Amino acid sequence: MFGLDYSWLADSAYQQWLLMGVLNTLKLAAISSIAAMLIGMLGALGLTLRLFWLDALIELFVEVFRNTPPLLQMLFAYFTLSTLGLKVTDPSTGLSVPLLSAFACASIALSLFGGALAIEAFRSGIDTMPRSIIEAARSLGYGRWARFWRIEAPIAARICLPSLTNILTNLFKTTSQASVITVPELMYYAGQIYNDTFRTLEVMLLVLVIYVALVSILTFAMARLEAFMAFPGYGKGH
Repeated sequence: MFGLDYSWLADSAYQQWLLMGVLNTLKLAAISSIAAMLIGMLGALGLTLRLFWLDALIELFVEVFRNTPPLLQMLFAYFTLSTLGLKVTDPSTGLSVPLLSAFACASIALSLFGGALAIEAFRSGIDTMPRSIIEAARSLGYGRWARFWRIEAPIAARICLPSLTNILTNLFKTTSQASVITVPELMYYAGQIYNDTFRTLEVMLLVLVIYVALVSILTFAMARLEAFMAFPGYGKGH
């Protein structure tokens, strides 16, 4: 009806490319999301210590990585670091190659970008908590570390789950930028396919559907997690 031709999808090579692209996208998204959440929690913990020098370092980290494009961070890690001498010799070819692979550079850049956003999300969750909860924990003898991991972090996570959902979905979509530094994720293989078949519209429509499906699954899972973790007074608890 619209002149679309998906006959190329019958080619097993293209099927393999799409499958590998999806798997690498999921792998990149999972690694960066887990690392970003850890960075966010550790950064929020650091801010609760109220140390001037640590606050300054965390604020600098947030400003640098939140206010610069992830693509710029990937390009910097992949190209600039190698020009600074961070190279190794490939034993099979004898040539100098970057110390960090394209996938590692993309993972690090996305983790730092997401981590900067997650710090702000966790901080807002902690700041929203009633001070009476903190005082009650102190009166029960909880130390600084135990109070954070057992009381502040679980409650803050419930409060900021909607913000974390936005961060994770944005990270998932931003993985597509890794194709610029030749990470073999979904957009990279999509480019290979439409360069071979000249079916750009068909390939982009298929990739669009795949991204919508994957991100919808992620948001549904986060919504279920939010409902599961909800309790009265926080989030959507009743």
